[in-house]
Amino acid sequence: MAERLRFETTVLDMDSVQLRDIVKPTVVVVVISTAGQGEMPQNARRLWRTLLSSALKPGLLRKVCFTSFGLGDSSYPRFNVAHRMLHGRLVQLGAQTFCGRGEGNEQHPEGHSAGFRAWVVTLKEKLMEAFPLPDGELPISDEVFLEPKWKLALVQVAPPTEQTGAIEHSNGINGCASLEAANESRTDGSVKGAESVASANTKGEPSPELLPIKGAYTSTIMRNERVTAPEHFQDTRLLDLQVTKPYAYGPGAVAVLYPKNFPPDIHDVVSLMGWQNVADRSVTLVTSTHSITGIGSSPSPLRHLDITENILTLRWLLENVLDIMSVPRRSFFASLVHFAGSDTEDGRYQKERLLELANPELIDELWDYTTRPKRTIVEVMMDFTTIKIPWQYVLSVFPLMKGRQFSIASGGHLRQDDVGNTKVELLVAIADPPSPIIKYRRRYGVCTRYITALQAGQQITIGLQQGYLDVQPAEMDVPVVMIGPGTGIAPMRSMIYQRLEWARGVDARIHGKRLAGDILIFGCRSPTADYYFGDEWECLKGEGLTVWTAFSRDLIQPKQYVQDLIRLNAASLHDALVEKRGKVYVCGSSGNMPKSVREALVDVLAVDGTVMKEEAEAYLDEMEKGGRYKQETW
Repeated sequence: MAERLRFETTVLDMDSVQLRDIVKPTVVVVVISTAGQGEMPQNARRLWRTLLSSALKPGLLRKVCFTSFGLGDSSYPRFNVAHRMLHGRLVQLGAQTFCGRGEGNEQHPEGHSAGFRAWVVTLKEKLMEAFPLPDGELPISDEVFLEPKWKLALVQVAPPTEQTGAIEHSNGINGCASLEAANESRTDGSVKGAESVASANTKGEPSPELLPIKGAYTSTIMRNERVTAPEHFQDTRLLDLQVTKPYAYGPGAVAVLYPKNFPPDIHDVVSLMGWQNVADRSVTLVTSTHSITGIGSSPSPLRHLDITENILTLRWLLENVLDIMSVPRRSFFASLVHFAGSDTEDGRYQKERLLELANPELIDELWDYTTRPKRTIVEVMMDFTTIKIPWQYVLSVFPLMKGRQFSIASGGHLRQDDVGNTKVELLVAIADPPSPIIKYRRRYGVCTRYITALQAGQQITIGLQQGYLDVQPAEMDVPVVMIGPGTGIAPMRSMIYQRLEWARGVDARIHGKRLAGDILIFGCRSPTADYYFGDEWECLKGEGLTVWTAFSRDLIQPKQYVQDLIRLNAASLHDALVEKRGKVYVCGSSGNMPKSVREALVDVLAVDGTVMKEEAEAYLDEMEKGGRYKQETW
């Protein structure tokens, strides 16, 4: 949008910016999420610490003109707090806002897009008002294709001729068409090789090749076992990973898994786009842009990869980098419009349909076509057969594959094996939802589908992060209440074993009752279907752990949820939280569960009738502010 208003734009991670750089642009637009319990996300913490310095004087940023947009989740008590704190600190340092801040809510049916869609309209109006274009100059029309700052180019295998050199430096869609035509005319045998590779990779599973993720770890899969009953509809896996490098993690830590796409889906995209002749040719990433603001150009879309020793091909990018199996967002259809033709009746119809799906005012159109049936990008391309995306632009048209975070379920003595290797155990529910509309093709979670293909003995690349629960040994002085329905039990298991090890290490509490006072509230469907780690809970009761389990679909016991158990055991929980100043941890699916748990805890705090509901809510707010109430949901 800013480029179409003829601004030179640069997009940077917050930690890539120095404080002195903030005053250089004409306009600064900050987009930031809130992590953990109202904390800054990982890649904003260094800049935030700089902004908090007491050495900074009011008025320091008086020349900065800015606005901001926050991404949050209203199921968390501290909704969009990081955004509000950052916005407030910039104003405190003298920065001037030219447009009101905006906020998105992940709990909205359209996610963050709903809030962003309304805010960006205001932003455009304020930009045009504050920075009008010179007389006679208009904004760039939405119909005009903007050349991306990064695109792919072929790696030259021979000195370029005068003709190919001219093609390499061509900008725009016509130049790409010429380049593709040049690719198809090669006679050095590379086309034949590409066809043979393509035909060989149309079946099977993703390659076992390790991804070159910067800062990641190589792990060996020790086991990948289903832990739910065979007849149960939900396939849940216990993934046991071994990492030879040491990594000390605590409760709440997460492992990041990087999924791959499957060869049949890659083959479909290559065939639909007509990329057979270039899919297995070596490519490189090039940019022709430079920054005049002095704060650097927009970073490479592949900056998270160490590709210095890797040979890039379009097929490799389709397998490892491009999220072709995701449900497309509105921006994807807006990009496709530029490649739609008007020469045929089908082309004109498909272009008109793309414009409808890209129109932010037609919410129901996009919902019915993509979100409701969980239609993937591959399936979209099967519908829009006249669209041929130039392969040079794939990194700007297709969304990039992101790593998926999973809470680590191992803790205490389970963090290492017998020879000192780091152990990481993950409890993963495989996403395989049925579609009421598209019945001929199964729905999959992109990452969990990849997990089902992993075999014992195979190596994969993973990331490791500490997470946001920040559990400390000093907490052994007070009891903890751990609420984790479903796979939310994973970080709770880690915490239990870690607290048991801490208690033994300092000889805390009575021997044989190291977990006395700690309460685990678990929720699942039935004792025979998905009672994760049930045998372990029975053993840990011998260490004093109190375990309450809610079964929501048991044939014998009445239907219960974790919030029901909270209310049924109000007296015990009131003692743990009020009399003994205990802590609460809530983990699991976001949405109704965290809200229902919070409401039940308010009832617990007002259990004796002497405390009003408003006072109970205020007490819970104070617990949250003081670090005694922590939530990690997804």
